[in-house]
Amino acid sequence: MMKAFAAILITLGMGISAQAQTYQAVTSKNKTYLATIKGLTYTYKNGVITLKNHGNYDLGTVSITATSKTDPSLFGIALFEDGLDKGSEMKASVYFTTGEGIKTSEIPLNKIDQKSLVFTFDKATRAQR
Repeated sequence: MMKAFAAILITLGMGISAQAQTYQAVTSKNKTYLATIKGLTYTYKNGVITLKNHGNYDLGTVSITATSKTDPSLFGIALFEDGLDKGSEMKASVYFTTGEGIKTSEIPLNKIDQKSLVFTFDKATRAQR
């Protein structure tokens, strides 16, 4: 009984200590914007975001930003500027920078704590056809 209890505590501790990227919920109240991004999903892995459009609209431009829980000066962005048709998916690399103002510089992926990243939609527009 004690061994089982100890095993449960260890398992819970491991689950709590493991960290992964966070996908922040959309906070906009704009109904048009919410309808535009409804059905969009994305995942991040090793510097690349895969965006899937299972929504009702063809998209024009989408941008997804990344910030860090541990480094307040880190900023990342993935731009999908070529549009994304309904039912399709596209990949884009995340461009990471650090610093403020004139002293901004690009950061290589191996210098980033990827587990502390927080991702969110920055912009999404419908395609004009």
